[in-house]
Amino acid sequence: MKIQSKADAILTPQGSSEEEASLLDILDHVLNAGVVLHGSLVISVAGVDLVYLGLNAVLTSVETALKHVNRQQLGS
Repeated sequence: MKIQSKADAILTPQGSSEEEASLLDILDHVLNAGVVLHGSLVISVAGVDLVYLGLNAVLTSVETALKHVNRQQLGS
């Protein structure tokens, strides 16, 4: 039995093997599940931070985002 990481499980559509998954299948699955990207980059010289670049992004479909908003409002 092959052990999948969480990322592999998310990116591999259910009911298909890795060889059968097309880019469209993966994109559809990612938009239905949603992805959060978080990153940062700091450029410093001699211990002095010169540039800080931060990235926070959410990639999802509008339908999925509205489901999560409605679920949070019902829970409050």
